[in-house]
Amino acid sequence: MENKLESIPEVGKYYHFFDDGKLSPSRHYICRVERLLSKEEANEIMVEVPYWNPITNEDETITMTLFERWQEEKESVSFLYSEDTDYFVELSCPEYDNNNLYAVRTKDGVWFTIAVQDFWQTGRLDVTGKKYQHCIDSWGDDDWKEKYPPADEEHYMKRF
Repeated sequence: MENKLESIPEVGKYYHFFDDGKLSPSRHYICRVERLLSKEEANEIMVEVPYWNPITNEDETITMTLFERWQEEKESVSFLYSEDTDYFVELSCPEYDNNNLYAVRTKDGVWFTIAVQDFWQTGRLDVTGKKYQHCIDSWGDDDWKEKYPPADEEHYMKRF
């Protein structure tokens, strides 16, 4: 991994999540870490990945392992994802997606989810709280504090 690594998220803990890494109230969610998966474990989890078939002109799905999906994402988004990751962080974020999300390391050493069951599943997991604090500091009024509540169980199921 190319840069300083952000800490590993804790299982059972709640964190801020920003859809596509964009810092705005409409892109803010709260996720819970369900488990940490090794690369070996990720290579045993089967996922259904959507794709558009240009021959049939229809949406279809391909079955592959989570590890294989990460390999594809690394190739197609090579500027973002690191060549290696220490864990696959499984997240639940019910207000964002009905499927669990999987975060891996980026080239900057932070956690970013990969598109697995949907092409829109990517986003930044804010493990340190620095992105959250940036939102509060940047706008600095109470209205923004309401739009960016703490990452805890109480706010886990609310849409912001």
